Amino acid sequence: MFLFFKKNDLRGKPVDRQWQLALRRFFHQIWVELSIGVLVVISVTLTLAEFWLEAQLASGLNSVPTVFGELTSATMDSMVLVNDLITMTFVVELTLRFLAASSKKRFFAEFWLDILATLPLFRVFRAARALRLLRLGRLFRLFGVMSRLSGHYPAMFRRGIFDFLLITGLLVLTVLFGTLAITHFETSARKKLAQPSGAATPVVAPSTNVGEVGNRGLESENQFNLNRSFWFSIYTLFAGEPIPNAPRTLSGKIVSVFLMFMGLTIFAIFAGTVSAFMVDRMRMEGRVVDWDALQNHIIICGWTPKTLTIIEEYRASPKTRRIPIVVITEMEREQLEETCSKFSSVYFLQEDFTKVTALERAGIAQAKTCLVLTDTSGGRSEQDADARAILAALTVEKLNESVYTCAEIVNRSYATHLEDGKVNDFVVSGEYGAHMLAQAAMNRGLVGILGELMTYQHGNEFYRLPVPQSWIGASFDEKLTDVKKSDDIILVAVHSQGSPPVVNPKNYHFCAEDDVVLISDGVPKLS
Repeated sequence: MFLFFKKNDLRGKPVDRQWQLALRRFFHQIWVELSIGVLVVISVTLTLAEFWLEAQLASGLNSVPTVFGELTSATMDSMVLVNDLITMTFVVELTLRFLAASSKKRFFAEFWLDILATLPLFRVFRAARALRLLRLGRLFRLFGVMSRLSGHYPAMFRRGIFDFLLITGLLVLTVLFGTLAITHFETSARKKLAQPSGAATPVVAPSTNVGEVGNRGLESENQFNLNRSFWFSIYTLFAGEPIPNAPRTLSGKIVSVFLMFMGLTIFAIFAGTVSAFMVDRMRMEGRVVDWDALQNHIIICGWTPKTLTIIEEYRASPKTRRIPIVVITEMEREQLEETCSKFSSVYFLQEDFTKVTALERAGIAQAKTCLVLTDTSGGRSEQDADARAILAALTVEKLNESVYTCAEIVNRSYATHLEDGKVNDFVVSGEYGAHMLAQAAMNRGLVGILGELMTYQHGNEFYRLPVPQSWIGASFDEKLTDVKKSDDIILVAVHSQGSPPVVNPKNYHFCAEDDVVLISDGVPKLS
């Protein structure tokens, strides 16, 4: 019973169970997405065939000859059965997705149309046969699958593919819906208005051509068969008026209005997409980045509220003021460029930073430093953000062992992955804030001191420099006094090659290849 209840962590946030994580990984596999796409195509095809066969049988035919053989009412029953089985498969799939979803609200926002498409399966909704048209909503599911599978393309092509799929999907869905809806409503009305078998046969005037009257009657009878309903939907969609003739039923007229409205909507989306593309191309003129020319630059993976502060610190430090910075993020580039317009040599790459192609394009092979942030944008949980940060950091170390990699994580229990992957440094973001808060409470005024030392924008700051040749063999205590008197510098720690740093070491003598950590107002020069 308590299988569906979630545990909470120490902060009161729900923790996903292992089976939920396994289900989400299962649904993210490519073959699962492709299988869903195939089932969607089969379901929509069967729905079209079902409406077409129903219209043919309604015209009085007992069977319809096709390349697949004679189609009868038994064939139609088989189509309905197969489509119901596919719908049952979708019901099971949506139920599992619901159970695995970390946010039920997000699940309903993403799959509400797919849920509506399953309604024709239930007997209570079968009285209204027009509800079968809801199955066409699965086409959006197919376009969603195609959009997700195109994620490995560059950002400009990916955005273009999404817009293309949206416009194409609306066009296809609107035409199919209009065709089937007009055929269904007009055929049903014709069946109701059909003349009873015992009614008197109308007499044709002698002066009238009997064949011509028969042709006109047959044309009127078949005015909205499947073929003519299809072309009616196309003409109405693009012309903005019912062409050639308006439907006779109220439902058919409502569908015509819907087609005209969708024609205006699709044209507006198309015009907006083309305009945005042209404006983007004009704005990018002269701002194309030669990624291959970047050398010894800094790469920041992810955009969070801390990213802007990191860029400000790099630009405030005299040592890194002119070093190019590349930010890899999936957020819209235009807004971020406007935010960072006051900084020079800051470039944005709109990609997923966990992918090898994105890191290679950003020049990871020539980079000097790479910072990986826990990016929770897009509704990601802290656990997912930690997993992405660890994956990106390990990938960076694999691609370029000489780059200095520093990763941010939220949960310290994941730090072993970074240590095993030989990531240079990591920061547990929540812990340092808690330590500073505790120190501020126990030592009043300490926050101001730490605030000055942790920024390059004002006052004193930390520096790490190699010890000069003249310091080798000298004691730490001796140089502590000398540099304070001569250069107003405070020595803090020593970092020996291959060893962790030692703060305020006792009885230590400097060796070759040692680095010293110090506090200074400005870039110091040791002699």
